[in-house]
Amino acid sequence: MKKTLTEKNSKLLLWIGLILFIAGIGVFFYKESILLDSKVNAEKIAQFGDFIGGIVGSLWSLAGVILFYVALTEQRKDIEINRETLKAQLSALNQQIEEFELQRTELAETRKVFEEQSETLKIQRFENTFFQLLTLHHELVDKLNFSKVSMMMNVSMEKREVLSKAFEDLEIKLRHSNSISEKTSTGAINYKVENPNTKEIAIKRLNKAYKEFYFDDYKQILSHYFRNVYHIFKFIYKSQLIKKSKKQFYATLVRAQLSSDELFLILYNSLHQGLGYPNFLFLIKEFDIMQNFDFRIIAKYPYHQEIYDDKINSVKQKF
Repeated sequence: MKKTLTEKNSKLLLWIGLILFIAGIGVFFYKESILLDSKVNAEKIAQFGDFIGGIVGSLWSLAGVILFYVALTEQRKDIEINRETLKAQLSALNQQIEEFELQRTELAETRKVFEEQSETLKIQRFENTFFQLLTLHHELVDKLNFSKVSMMMNVSMEKREVLSKAFEDLEIKLRHSNSISEKTSTGAINYKVENPNTKEIAIKRLNKAYKEFYFDDYKQILSHYFRNVYHIFKFIYKSQLIKKSKKQFYATLVRAQLSSDELFLILYNSLHQGLGYPNFLFLIKEFDIMQNFDFRIIAKYPYHQEIYDDKINSVKQKF
């Protein structure tokens, strides 16, 4: 059926109709002079019209139907082709979307890797400086040297023994700050303990005792030591290379290097008004540097624990 209803057959019918039309003219009007005769043979005209309408007209109508069918068929094919093309395009688009999703996932993973690498590099940069400072601290302690020659004594110490000696000498100064000298009737000098009855007096005596201790023998020895310890903790606090949550870990590493004698010296250095580092109290509070310090050591000095607590509680960030 489909092989019959084609454009070629439709054209064939048109040509057949045309041939029949021409042949009909020749047959019906043979020996008729239609143009010259005034009298028209109506019967022949009618027969010719019936012939044209019945045969030629039918052939041409059939040809038109065939052409219309062919056009519809071709249009349907075009629609099917377009539909398949759209399906192919949609499939290609979906594939591109999937590829884009994969690329986005890969980019996210790559970005994550870069961020991790960047974080690792930052930590490495921080740790390089941090451990250099820590090494410098140990070298500084190893190079400490204290010697004193007088009529009463001949002392020579080095390394951590110097810090232990400084601890003992500071304790002596603090005890003497609460001692009052009196002459007896025989001319001898006796010392008696007279504890301060107010916190203000205790602060004055503390500052006086530490100043005497510091300037008598230890300024050249301890100034560099205190400055180095202070800058290690300051470096940890101010560093932008590590997260805040990790700073406490590195501060703990430094804190573990400090002996009880060192913590004692750091505490009184930070409490002194003028000689200590004002911001050191903030760092002591921020990193809980005195966590392992036995505060019973200073409990024997009236108001000293209270003075420390007041300063720690009132300290504000100054960086």
